Amino acid sequence: MASSKPVIVIFHGAFFAPVHYRKLIEPLRTQGYVVIAPPLPCTGLDDSAAGRTYVDDVKRILEYLTPYLDQGREAVVFAHSQGGIAASALTEGQTVEDRKARGLKGGIKSVVYLAALAIPTKGASLLGIMGGTPPPIYRAEGPFYVLTEYGLSPENNNMNIPKDEQIAISKGLVHQSKASLEAAVQFTAVDVTVPKTYIVCLEDQGLPAALQESMAQAASCQIVKIKSGHFPFLESDEKAKEVVDIIVDVAGK
Repeated sequence: MASSKPVIVIFHGAFFAPVHYRKLIEPLRTQGYVVIAPPLPCTGLDDSAAGRTYVDDVKRILEYLTPYLDQGREAVVFAHSQGGIAASALTEGQTVEDRKARGLKGGIKSVVYLAALAIPTKGASLLGIMGGTPPPIYRAEGPFYVLTEYGLSPENNNMNIPKDEQIAISKGLVHQSKASLEAAVQFTAVDVTVPKTYIVCLEDQGLPAALQESMAQAASCQIVKIKSGHFPFLESDEKAKEVVDIIVDVAGK
């Protein structure tokens, strides 16, 4: 008998990889959810990431997700940080109602943003939101943005975790396609028609809570606030569980 639980899709953030989200992925799988969390094309260490944008990330996720939707499964999309751009775009034509109108089964039922770029304005980009200039945590290098020594230092990387853990995590971070930060968004969080939840991280120094909340309000998201920095799933098991519990709550609606 097919599971009645929705599939959970996870879009990781810039410079990060799915392995950094294991404190979300593993508890969800333990609770019986199928979790789709592949590495996204616009992030990596080789030239395959060059020129990639959120459009390529959406294509990658659909490769994994479409077989489940065609079986009649529903999905909850979860996005962290830059992953919010692709998460919004993924829903275009893929909601339960969209697919039903085409005579298809399954579909996306809801979206959860975590300190994410739920960009509300068509034509905007991540780099544009930052004023057109990259922050000091990364620099341009060929077709990529790469993290700087400043960005990798425990004092400046916006992780509220012990220094030794920060150093270990930093060693696993990768490059980000320049195009992914510069691409103009064509399908925004406002365009998403399914129920949306936005988890505002109140202690986030990189994406301030006020900006998170303004995007969430513009996109008509239900807002949930947690006391954490930009990476609650890295800070502690307890904060990771807060995020998991919100995903599970949304999945059960």
